[in-house]
Order: sequence, then C-alpha cells, then structure tokens
Amino acid sequence: MMQEKLQSFHERFNNIMQAPKRIRNKRLVTLMEDMERTYNIPLLYSAAYVFHRPEVMKLYRQVSYARDFEGGR
Repeated sequence: MMQEKLQSFHERFNNIMQAPKRIRNKRLVTLMEDMERTYNIPLLYSAAYVFHRPEVMKLYRQVSYARDFEGGR
C-alpha cells in the first residue's frame, strides 16, 4: 500500500514538472504537503526518520529542490 502511494507521488511529480513554470511551484508545494500528511514527515530534520524512510525522503527532497524561488509569481 505505501509503495503504491509513493509511486503515485512519483507520477504526480513527473506530471507537475511538465506543467508551465507559472503554476509549477504551487503544485510542488501542494505535493510536499500531501507527502507530509501521508508519511508524517517531521517538521524538523530527523536522522531516524530519514534512515527508516529513505525512498520517501529521496522523493521529498527531489520535489523540494525542484521549486523555483527566483521565478516570481
């Protein structure tokens, strides 16, 4: 079940990256929020969480790094 959900998050991420830049950031933020709720990702860094959920955190970081902070709104 959790692996299927992670796969759906991967697919959402890939779809978002095809979207126009002007709406991409908002969708990426929403994806991050959905992942935080689904996987109970802690607000502060937790080495234990990263150790136990490396595949979740790999995608979460990928989504986070994909955001564009220079592009304006």
